[in-house]
Amino acid sequence: LAMGVALGLTIAWVIAPVQYINADAADLRLTYKEDYLRLISATYQVDNDLRAAREQIAQLGFANSAQAFNNLITRENQAGRAATLAALAHLAQDLDLRVPALALITPTPESDAPHSAVTATPTPSAFRIAEKIALTCNDAPNDAQLKFFVRDAQGRDLPNIAIEIRWANGEEIIVTGLKPEQGLGYADFDAAPGNYSAKIQNAASENATDLLIGAAPANCKTDKGATPRGWKIIFRQK
Repeated sequence: LAMGVALGLTIAWVIAPVQYINADAADLRLTYKEDYLRLISATYQVDNDLRAAREQIAQLGFANSAQAFNNLITRENQAGRAATLAALAHLAQDLDLRVPALALITPTPESDAPHSAVTATPTPSAFRIAEKIALTCNDAPNDAQLKFFVRDAQGRDLPNIAIEIRWANGEEIIVTGLKPEQGLGYADFDAAPGNYSAKIQNAASENATDLLIGAAPANCKTDKGATPRGWKIIFRQK
């Protein structure tokens, strides 16, 4: 019996432990929920899509969203993280949440903007392209993608950084950190065939140009990597 129990525990805990895949956001630990709340707020700073932000927060399953904002804003204020604090305060105010911690934030008297209670720290001012690699259909067998990694000068991931993507018929802004399983400095964009460029928004950033995406080849093996089906771009702070 003892050997059986020991063997069962070894299998369950070491050899084949339970792996959770595609869990709901509401099932995450509080620290991860707060990470997502930071990222939702940062995204709202870029797109001002209040409906999307409200839906994303609802998926986190907070018992009291106002209290969640209050706790996080209090800690961010104490830590002096101005950019994150600005994003959280902006979204909390637009959601009309009663967040007492907002009163603790030092106002900025010279600004008359509706959300002048906080001043955001600007995006780090200079980025270079550290790596630019074309991906083939072997790397992207399904959808073609532009994959971005944004890092500081020491090589650490930078979340909440907006990347501006342009092509012939449009443009879009994406934000790093929304897929933390890929890294806090990661962001991607599903791309149709065409020619794209990308740079860090609101920063002295090198522009990644000629990001050509070709149509999916009929046979990936015979294509032998000739058709670009995506790009891996690493932006690094100077």
